[in-house]
Amino acid sequence: MKRFSVHQLYLIAFCSSLMILSGCSSSSTQDSAETELLSVVVISRHGIRSPTSSVESLNQYTERSEGFPIWPPSANDPDLPGNLSIVGQQNVARLGSWYRDFYADQGLLPQRGSCPAAGTVFVYADVFERTLHTAEGYREGMFFSERTPGCGIQVAHSINLQAPDPYIDTVSAGVCQIDRESDLAAFNAKTGGSAVSFIAAYSAQLQMLQAVTQFSIMDLPTEITATGPVAFASGTLFNVADTVTETFELEYAQGMPDKECATITGAQCVGWGAIPPGGLYDMTKLHVMNMQLSCSLPSFAQAGSTNLMHQLVGTMDQRLSGVKNPDMLAPVESKFTLFVAHDENLLAIAAFLGGVTWKAEGFQQNDPGPAGALVFELHRVKPRGELVVRLFYLIATLDQMRYRTTLTLNTPPQRIPLAIPACSGRYDCPYDQFKTFITAHLRQDCLVTPASKAASKTIKPGGHPF
Repeated sequence: MKRFSVHQLYLIAFCSSLMILSGCSSSSTQDSAETELLSVVVISRHGIRSPTSSVESLNQYTERSEGFPIWPPSANDPDLPGNLSIVGQQNVARLGSWYRDFYADQGLLPQRGSCPAAGTVFVYADVFERTLHTAEGYREGMFFSERTPGCGIQVAHSINLQAPDPYIDTVSAGVCQIDRESDLAAFNAKTGGSAVSFIAAYSAQLQMLQAVTQFSIMDLPTEITATGPVAFASGTLFNVADTVTETFELEYAQGMPDKECATITGAQCVGWGAIPPGGLYDMTKLHVMNMQLSCSLPSFAQAGSTNLMHQLVGTMDQRLSGVKNPDMLAPVESKFTLFVAHDENLLAIAAFLGGVTWKAEGFQQNDPGPAGALVFELHRVKPRGELVVRLFYLIATLDQMRYRTTLTLNTPPQRIPLAIPACSGRYDCPYDQFKTFITAHLRQDCLVTPASKAASKTIKPGGHPF
């Protein structure tokens, strides 16, 4: 009788339940028992954070006397808008613990009780407080039970914490520029050249948001940015709708009360307790629409994905060859590689790969929620020796975040198999085909290498001095 490991049984059951919704194929499920996992590269958004705008700025968009809630202090001092919350770091640690158990079960990482060999786990984070602390949370969650704290694994990051990271925020770092003309044409094609059709399409959500905030949000202008990446300008209708509805989602994930709310200024509550049943989910269509509209524009997606995609295939190549590529941040020994970035990175990569889509419980389609991650796995199919890439979207449910659920192999986060459009919609994408597609679509003028000025002056491995 054929025996299956815990992760194989989990994948079989999970795929069976999502066969229709997520498109799991029976072949990929069966192959999971017949492959050797060689490399995992995770590209994660940071965890639950406070709004990136100050309470004073947000209060422009409500007539409620309480105003938007004042978030509890973050783990960092000074506490600034957009910092990772303590709950956010705890949530990420629970995810990290699950990653450890899941990939130990597959033989990629050692079981609890021993640290991974030097260089086999590599973690790199963007320069923001929320990304650096998210990386720390992942590391501590993965290795909290070991005698050596964090197994001595440091979080690598840019040495200049005051400047944009060239690998993760390539355009802002000045490495290369977007083609604004082509992105503007694509933006106009999607919007019909104006926001009128979008206002009609999202009328129900906008009316609900207006009722919840008690603010005439529909009176805001709809202009797009005059310079820089193409998007609705700051302070305009869909930009504000995006910010406010995501703020409600973050309040829920943080665990703020959603009924019997206090009425004092700055009281913590999800949408003042005024969001109707199902309304949070419905209103976040505004958040995802605005994010995906701007992040999937062709030039923005290509420029914003080039370095992370280059690191992805280069890291996997190193694992196969055993030869260090000097362009790669991860050491040649790395089996589990984690990059902590932002929601726009995930959406740009999804567009770069031909239009990857996911649907997680409690989230709108392609909502890159807190600590949501694109997980790339490199497998060798044992009977043939063929190399294939499998892609998953991984995230805890909003209720798992809200109620601080311990994540285990029996109580897992969502791990959703994704079809890869760049491989004709296959779930098992031949590695050569995957690599060829990525290599052909990299923007060479955007690539950062150790020989380039940007990399040699800014990149160093090492823990963030908290």
